[in-house]
Amino acid sequence: MDTTEFFSRVLPDTGYYVATVINPDRRAQKSYETIDALANAVIRIDIAGGNVYYAMSSFVEAGNRKQINVELTKSLFIDIDCGEDKPFVDQREGAKALKVFLKASGLPAPMIVNSGRGLHVYWPLTEALAPADWQPLADALKECAKHHDFQIDAAVTADSARVLRPVGTHNPKNGAEVALIKDAPDNTPGGMRAALAQFMHRAPVKRGFTAQAKPVSSITASLGSGTEYEPAVAGNIIGGCAQVRWAANNQTDVEEPFWYALLGIAAFCDDPEGTAVAWSDQHPGYDYSKTVLKIEQWRGRATGPTTCAKFKDLRSAGCSKCPYAGKITTPCQIGRKMAEAEGPAADVIDVVANEVPLPQGFKRTKAGGLAQTIDDTDIEVVPFDLYPVSYGKDEALGYEVVRFHWKRPHKGWQEIKFRQAYLADGNREFPTAIADQGIVLPFKGLTERFQYMLRAYMDELRKLRTTTNLYTSLGWKDEDALFVIGDKQVRKDEAGQVVVEDVVLSSAVQRVSTGMYGTKGSHEKWLKVTKLMELAGLNAHIFAMGVSMSAPLYNFTGLKGGVLSLYGPTGSGKSLAQLAMQSVWGNPVELHFQSKYTQNALFTRLSFYNNLPMTIDETTMMPDKEVGDFIYGVTQGRDKSRLNARVEERDPRTWAAPVTLSTNRPMGGKLLAATFETDAQMARMLELSLESADIFTKSTDVGRKFYDTVTRNYGHVGLLILQWLVELGAAAIEKMIADHMVAFEKKYKVGFSGEERYWEVMIVLADLMNKVAKERGWVDYDYVPATDYALAQAGMTRRSISASKTDEFDLLGEYLNEMRAATVIVSHVDGSDLPIYDALRLPRAEVRVRFDLYRKTINAKNDRGILLLDRAHLRKWMASRGGDWKKFGDTLVADSIDATPASKKAILGRGIPELRLPQTYVLGINIAHDRLRTLLENEDDRPEAMTLGQLRTV
Repeated sequence: MDTTEFFSRVLPDTGYYVATVINPDRRAQKSYETIDALANAVIRIDIAGGNVYYAMSSFVEAGNRKQINVELTKSLFIDIDCGEDKPFVDQREGAKALKVFLKASGLPAPMIVNSGRGLHVYWPLTEALAPADWQPLADALKECAKHHDFQIDAAVTADSARVLRPVGTHNPKNGAEVALIKDAPDNTPGGMRAALAQFMHRAPVKRGFTAQAKPVSSITASLGSGTEYEPAVAGNIIGGCAQVRWAANNQTDVEEPFWYALLGIAAFCDDPEGTAVAWSDQHPGYDYSKTVLKIEQWRGRATGPTTCAKFKDLRSAGCSKCPYAGKITTPCQIGRKMAEAEGPAADVIDVVANEVPLPQGFKRTKAGGLAQTIDDTDIEVVPFDLYPVSYGKDEALGYEVVRFHWKRPHKGWQEIKFRQAYLADGNREFPTAIADQGIVLPFKGLTERFQYMLRAYMDELRKLRTTTNLYTSLGWKDEDALFVIGDKQVRKDEAGQVVVEDVVLSSAVQRVSTGMYGTKGSHEKWLKVTKLMELAGLNAHIFAMGVSMSAPLYNFTGLKGGVLSLYGPTGSGKSLAQLAMQSVWGNPVELHFQSKYTQNALFTRLSFYNNLPMTIDETTMMPDKEVGDFIYGVTQGRDKSRLNARVEERDPRTWAAPVTLSTNRPMGGKLLAATFETDAQMARMLELSLESADIFTKSTDVGRKFYDTVTRNYGHVGLLILQWLVELGAAAIEKMIADHMVAFEKKYKVGFSGEERYWEVMIVLADLMNKVAKERGWVDYDYVPATDYALAQAGMTRRSISASKTDEFDLLGEYLNEMRAATVIVSHVDGSDLPIYDALRLPRAEVRVRFDLYRKTINAKNDRGILLLDRAHLRKWMASRGGDWKKFGDTLVADSIDATPASKKAILGRGIPELRLPQTYVLGINIAHDRLRTLLENEDDRPEAMTLGQLRTV
């Protein structure tokens, strides 16, 4: 797990993020607007040797890392200190104590991070919590640890503004890397509350109070969102509530507690004093002043009318046949008419709110809530506004979901999303699904009413809108009928017209896509850069632009991708070429990727881009041994299969698009440095050599203007390309590509072999899209010289591959070199049974190779010989080098040099008393072959004289 992935798990999606440096000579902190920016900053500081930390929460304002400024927190955490003067001697002891604590407390498995000396333990949450919701959980976790005698740094656990070391950095005290030890699934806030339930009461939090406000009761919250209660009509209440009617008609039988509860209804009627007197003056102990005083007490001290539950507690029989049972929370709701709002709030964030009517029987209230009218009574369902947004399949989850926007008090409009099945009548998961996202209703009946309203509201949406799937990746969808790019989708409507519509990505990738795709500036200014490419002779840049524009076509070629490598010295404009490529589609700075990330992160991003180009800067830093795997992975079009949290195999991430690398060192050289077999990988990569360009080296002014133009004007051509392709349709696109393949060969008089199909597709598609873009005025350069340039470079790559090809005899030579210490050389003279060998040079351990060399006389040169090899060992060695065992054997047979004994066995130490070896399965080779004859001529038969170079030069 890299730093960005780690932050995405434990930090909220919104707010300012803080990095803090605590060095011996200075302290500093800085705020960042995005998680990516925070991750880049802490890595940069760590590389520079800084002692860097990150804050556990996001903040409302930048530059203020205090609890009062905390906006959201998305994890619970504890710090386990380890060391000689710490609670635990080392991490092993700390881990043991953690295991005991988890078992005793019943808490779910956490994410565990090696902090360099101690352990950081996280419970990432599925939802970021406001301070008032997070603090009780944190305090309860602290109390839980204390209860079980688990020695942690308690101050850390309860401090939402605390800083800890981020994964991917280093602890300067010992140089150890801060790294993930064990991952764990996210936990719902509700699940953590349940796990810590017995300690929640020990973590009191002041709720419902402000400096100017009175306490807000649960009933007021459910009825009016903390606002003043709307007056009720006393006559309607008497007509609908048996409890109030009995009290008003039998005043002499009403005892003090019930009378006081009754006044709690009168206090919220349209004539409080008159209603209270009318319901009290027949009692023998009636006193006007006392009655008015009680009304004032209710109005001044209480925060809402008497509840139905209170009346039932005082006189249960009176509520036994109530027609409103489960529908209202207080008799004041009976007959109440709430003022209706004219429509949705003015600040709604989706136009759908103005299109979809509320279900029949529901209305918006001026108080800001939603109510249902039943028997002329307005019953508030929820004290906030809400409207449906979309419904459709979430690619990340694999099932249908529904989305609503609701106006959360003090937070504004937020999204609530859950499985569509939860709207089914009687579904038991619905209350948990909405509670986990911040909506908790006071009783079951109201929750069921809310569910019914959402179901009916979604039915209204279906009348106006079709399904809107939540996509986890961009590119072609719905059998290549539409294309998703950023928050837009390009498709044909029912009339066959191409339209560009808003679309929503799955929450799993929505944060990643923010700011990547879209348009800015003007197409006309961007065109000037393309003209500059022609005037400056930047053929590599022009070709790269064609590769970028052709990315959506790879989906129709049968190939899943190709790799373009731009290599050259500083000043050749490699990075500018990549930024220009990405400016076709969106914000080039956000879309351009750095090679410092892991392959897993790179493939994750590539699968998100899907059918759009990926550019990676400075791949010189990519380890040599990873280059071949990366190239192969890109052209495979799919990542490794992985398991989900339920240990079920997830669908692999896929893509079909080109990836462009920039490097100061040829990638072909890195391949040769890393592996013996490079042919397959090099055939999947086209490498272009860029020379230093005068316009970039003579002055930085041109490069700066180039950069400014493509980073301030972007995204226009990409939408034009997609609208054109969607209008063509899949069948026409495939035919267009096939026709251009034929026309290309005629125009450029060139052909490609089967193993060069990756080059062919990349060059032909780039030429095709450059041609289309030029004809339609999307670019302003002559593309033909760029195609000629790419073809010439492909010829150089072809020669490079030919020079680096290896065969079976090269592989054998390498094996013999490696096995020199395990080799026996025995000479034989015709007519003598006595073997000749050097006892001082016998292997001291295993024997894998035996040479039997023959000569006619003692003074003659070797003229023939047999090579015996340990079959099993050679086969495993070849497999580790990517060799083809079957092809190797077939070559020996085809060249008539297979000298394997009929029994397939031999004793490699035969005739040598010093070596007592059993029989071994062997492979025999006649050294008479031209490629092996040099082995007969080695001076003194010394094994160290047998080199790979000699084998190759025969």
